Amino acid sequence: MELRQLRYFQAVAEEANFHRAAERLHVAQPALSRQIHSLEQSLGVTLFERQPRGVRLSQAGQVLLDDARRILDDIARAQERVRRADQGEFGVLRIGFNEIAARQPYLPSLFQAVRSRFPGIDMKLTLLASQPQLDALRTGEIDAGFLFHRPQSDGDLTALAIDEDDYAVAMPRAHRLARKKRLRLIDMQDEPFIMMSQRANRVLYERLMAACVAGGLVPRQVHEANNEFAIVNLVAAGVGLAFINRSFNHPVSDVVVRVIDDLSVPVRLELVWRRDNRSMALARFVETVAASGACAAAPYRR
Repeated sequence: MELRQLRYFQAVAEEANFHRAAERLHVAQPALSRQIHSLEQSLGVTLFERQPRGVRLSQAGQVLLDDARRILDDIARAQERVRRADQGEFGVLRIGFNEIAARQPYLPSLFQAVRSRFPGIDMKLTLLASQPQLDALRTGEIDAGFLFHRPQSDGDLTALAIDEDDYAVAMPRAHRLARKKRLRLIDMQDEPFIMMSQRANRVLYERLMAACVAGGLVPRQVHEANNEFAIVNLVAAGVGLAFINRSFNHPVSDVVVRVIDDLSVPVRLELVWRRDNRSMALARFVETVAASGACAAAPYRR
């Protein structure tokens, strides 16, 4: 049984006439008759009862018509899905984003814009720190990620700049340094610090430590944490001071965030993906992000 035969059969069944079916299909009537005869032979049944003014479906033909319509509809839907997938309108995208990207007001609007323009794209979202995202990109576990510190020397990755941020220090409101008008790194010498995880944020950790040492401070680490909300709660509890992003709007009234005059560790949030990823769904995602205006967000200014 061939698809062409099913289409020919459906046309004859619906027209109840070989001549009209041939005209509908734009084929010669003898060729149509041969295909129907071949189909009947391959199935071992009679599909049509011949009548003086046309044909009528046999009982076997009625059963086949129901199945033929379903099969041809399924094929048409499959063809449409394949076409949409080829044009990037359909598919699955695995997107990573770090904690800082997650709290930005524009991120939900980006995802909503993609869903609105391309409802056939299924986005699987995963919260990951920047370094694990880079690892996941290289192994193909995610297709793209909103992250910091893309290695500039890695030619396998490409990116779209989204936003910029910098670092400040969080401390209890009652801390002696909270009342100081201007704050320098050396002022915090010997203070206990809650530091970010070196393993999950290796590049940033090394940059931050280098900037501290250059300013005369070797942070005395007493605790490690990844989540900034957890870090701020530990600061409020008096465990130590902590470096956090200036953009972080913490809800803890007992904690203040102070800019440090001689500390600048600018970080750029980027949408990063593998250069060799040929997914058209990814191309549509990047296109939507680039057109959204989020990339034009004003960089952080000191």
